[in-house]
This record gives sequence, C-alpha cells and structure tokens, in this order.
Amino acid sequence: MRDGMTVPDLTFPEVHYGPHETPWDLKVLLYAGGASADIRLVSKLIADGKLGKLQLERLELVIGLHAEVAASLDGGNCRDSAKHYVRLVRQLFAFADRTGHLLTVNDITDTYCAWADWLHQRTRTSSKRTGRFDAPLTMRTAWSYAAQVGTLIDRMLERSTSIVELTRLYWRPQRKTAGGVQAEKQSLADTFRFGHLLQDVCDGLTLDVMLKGVFPIRVALRGGNELVWERGALDSKSRDIEESALSQRYALANVRIEAEMLMFIAQTGINVTQVIHLELRHFFYVSHLDGYHVKDYKNRRGGAVLFEIFKDYKPHFERYLGWRRSLFETSTLLFPFIGRRGSRQQVRFANERVRRLCQQLDTPYIPPRTLRNTRVNWLLRQSADPDLTAEFAQHAKATLLSVYDRPSLQRATVEAARFWIKVDPSQNHTQSVAPGGCSGAPSELPDTPLEAPRPDCVKPTGCLWCESHRDVDSLDHLWALSSFMHLKTIELSRARLPLSELDVPPAKLAIDRIQSKLRWYEESSELRREWVQEAMTLISEGEYHPDFYVEIDALEGGQ
Repeated sequence: MRDGMTVPDLTFPEVHYGPHETPWDLKVLLYAGGASADIRLVSKLIADGKLGKLQLERLELVIGLHAEVAASLDGGNCRDSAKHYVRLVRQLFAFADRTGHLLTVNDITDTYCAWADWLHQRTRTSSKRTGRFDAPLTMRTAWSYAAQVGTLIDRMLERSTSIVELTRLYWRPQRKTAGGVQAEKQSLADTFRFGHLLQDVCDGLTLDVMLKGVFPIRVALRGGNELVWERGALDSKSRDIEESALSQRYALANVRIEAEMLMFIAQTGINVTQVIHLELRHFFYVSHLDGYHVKDYKNRRGGAVLFEIFKDYKPHFERYLGWRRSLFETSTLLFPFIGRRGSRQQVRFANERVRRLCQQLDTPYIPPRTLRNTRVNWLLRQSADPDLTAEFAQHAKATLLSVYDRPSLQRATVEAARFWIKVDPSQNHTQSVAPGGCSGAPSELPDTPLEAPRPDCVKPTGCLWCESHRDVDSLDHLWALSSFMHLKTIELSRARLPLSELDVPPAKLAIDRIQSKLRWYEESSELRREWVQEAMTLISEGEYHPDFYVEIDALEGGQ
C-alpha cells in the first residue's frame, strides 16, 4: 500500500522556508527511527526502505499533534515557536523508539510520563556527558520541554488538567530580588555605553562611506577607540549572496542595519519578530506626550498607530530612512538585511554582528529583550504608574508586573517615603501661616468659638483652631508662639472697647488659645517648661522671633 493513499499531508505549507532549509514534515514520525534520523536524509531513508514499514497505529496521534501545531501557527504564534514544538515532538518520538514505548492516542499519556521521567533523570546527572542522549538539563529546562509538548497533548486529548502535573518535573518562578542602588546605576551605565556604540556605528557608516570609502574603513568612537574593517574581512565566502549595489560592502550595511534595529527596539519596545517584518512606509508623525505616534501617511487622519518613538529619536530615524532608501530602492522592509537568495529575514538577522563589535571593544552587549526590559522599567520608574506604563509599552498590566518589572531598591525607597508622608501626619509638616507645621487642608476644630477666625490658610490666627495645624516640639517654636502672642497683645491694646460681655475681640481669643498651648508645654515636662521660660524671657527683653520681628517693631514704633 502506498503511503500517499493512506497518509494525509503532514507538512506545513503556510510556513516560508529558506533555500537551504528542509520543510517540516511529521510523516517521518510514522516510521520507527524516523524522529532521530538526520532531517536532511530521512526522506531518502524512507524511500530506500531503511526505516522499515509505515507504523499506521501512530497515524491518529501524529495527525492530532500536526493539527495542534498548525493551530498554533493559525492562532498567531511565531514560526520559531512552532519549530520548537516540532523539535520537541521529535524528541519524544525518538525516546519512544529507543525504549520501545507505544505511540498511540491511548498510550501517549504513559509514554509521555516515561519521557518526563527520563528528562527528570537528566537533571540529576553530573555535568559530564556520557552519551548522545543523556546531556544534563536544568530542572527549569526539563520542565519547559515537558510543558510545551504537554500543551499539545492536553489540547489534542481535551484534558481538563495539565498532563505535566502527572510528572515529577516542576518549575518554581524565582523570587525577584532588588538590586542595590549601585547595581541599578551600573546597569544603566552599561546600557548607555552600548547605546553610544550603536550611535557611533550609525553615524560612522554614512552613505559616502558605504559607496566611496577607501579600505581600510575606520569609524571613530567616543573615548578614542575606533572600528576598522579590512577589505579581506568583508569578502563573501558564498556566491549565493543576494545581488547588491554595495558589492562586497554588504556586510558593512548589515552592521549598520543591525545597529539601527537595536536602537529602534530600545526606542519603541517592539519585539524582534515584529521588527524584522516591519515594512517601509510613508511615515507620518503625530505629537503625543513626550514623543510621536507614527502612522502610515495614507492613513494619517485616523489610521492605526504603527509604533511610538521619543521626540529626540525622530531626527535620527529620519536620517536612517534617507540612508536606507538610497541603498535599498527595491526592498519593502524597514530593516532589509542582505543575505542568501531566498533566505528568511530571521536568518539574516543573526544577532551577532554588533555582539562581535562589543567583544572587540570590551563593551557590554545588551540583547533586544534586555533593551525592551530596560525601557519598560525606566518608564515605570519615571511615571510610578503601572497602568500608564503598561498602556505605553502595549502590555497587560499583569504581564508588565510579572515579566518585565524588576524590583528596584531606589524606587521602593521613594514609594515608601511617599506612602508615609501621605498617611503619617507627623512626617507631613508643611509650613503653616502661623507658627508650626501643617498636615493637610484647612479643617475647623469641633470646639472652635463662634467669634474665632475660621481656618483658611491665609490668617495666622485661623491656624490656631485648625485640625491640620501641628505644634513643633522645640524652643524655636515656643519662641515663635510667644512672639505671636505678644503681637496679638499689642493688637488687643489698640482694639475698640467691647459693647457687651459677649463681644470678645478676636485678638483676645488668640491670646487665650496660645496661653493654653504654652501651659500644656509647661506642664508636660521639665525641659519644655524651661523652653517656655526661655521664650518668655526673650520676649521681655525685646528679642522677638524673626517671623514677627518686623510687624512687632512697626506696631511698637507707632505707640
């Protein structure tokens, strides 16, 4: 019986492959030994009959796994995730082929658990590798392998609980610990050094250098170092490189494109997979907060926002666009890496060109994920608002706090100080208009006399009957209170005579209120009693507190 008559298509036609890549085909899993065979040779081995007969009892299981991988692609998962699924499924089948476990829908749970036990055993082996299949694993890696394959099996079998819970594998998220202030400064310092290198590379590899520069090509860096490219180091070792007007200088163009791309990621927070496939547009900039919303020009009036950038980055981005349009007139990609004909953009972005420059210069290399993480934490530190930061970074708030947020000793200290200033009146001493401090908005005390001035943060006497007013435990405060009382005594001496016993001048009420405060200080402790006596002695000697000296002097001079 021919395979084509019994086996459905188990490939993934929607996936784009490079010219040197072998298309994924789960049909090899239907043959004993097919999962562990060289992917480039397995088709010939099957055709030559070296892998034996088709194992049709596996067909339902393989069809189910193929459907789940295809569904993950249709659901928006990236190509690399699907490729990882295929690789791990092949590992599971290879294990079953070696150990004789059955690969059917009914037996897959037992086979999966046996594979998970083998993974667990690899976490307990020494670091020395003794064979092809027993390389040691960390518990987190082993659990990740089992969990990813388990996800496919759970969906295929429509399980209500996760199959990985049947195993001894586990992963406990590591507790995030806050780095010290010095560690945070060092992290930012490394990021700045890396950013300076990117800027120098972008500034140095100009259009004239790319088209007319004489070898060796040199790019000066801040700090006195320089990058040097010799002609021989740029010669292509493959004749299959995509034709380019840059000839042998295409490698230099790739260096700048990679530097520009990393800078773009740091500015926008977009992940690598999305950036690689961004297309060149007629960009239109709309002012927003401290930067710009960038839209497609044709949709400028109401089109979707493509990404956000900071305002200082716009001139640099426009300069790159001019450079890129001059060199790559036919490409539609924003970051058109040059590579082998027909190869995928993910392959062309090897994420190694700038890394090698960093190694040469002993400069810390900051990968794209860390750049995005640093940007999010910087925004969170500046705004202290998780909701605003999550919206700006295009994450759910829960994702922001669980994945991207790094504990910060500096930020925690500031937040704690703000909290206690807010809830602890003793730490919220703003200056009041009367002697003492203030802890909030004006609020009248319940036993305030009807004739007393109302608190309004304008009249000093209003503070004497305000709940937010705070006395200070110091000689200076008592000196100020005594001076204020002396001022009110002068005012009372010049006030009109009361028309009745009920007509009490406000100055008299203020004097009585201050005297009751001074009396409390005298009776509370021996030290405070000495402060009150010292304050009254200063007043009797004509030494008034600086806050009231001018007013008292003016009134006494007029007597």
